[in-house]
Amino acid sequence: MKKIDIDTRELSHPKPLEKAIKILRALDDESYLYMLHSKNPIPLLDLAQEHGFLTLSKEDEHENWHIIICKNKDVDLNELLNA
Repeated sequence: MKKIDIDTRELSHPKPLEKAIKILRALDDESYLYMLHSKNPIPLLDLAQEHGFLTLSKEDEHENWHIIICKNKDVDLNELLNA
């Protein structure tokens, strides 16, 4: 799987959402979005789920959110998170 990595922790709204949507439009079954964010991007997660993507978001001990969005339904998102 190809990891498309973006760090949006320093960006202000709506830039993180705009960047993520642009990437989601180009995702195929062999790639996934790995996003670092300063908060849990619920609108992005909802939008991705409405369009059939798998999503996972977890907060770490530094209050950073790790978000994975993938089109391939056969992928274990927890494995991608720990990769």
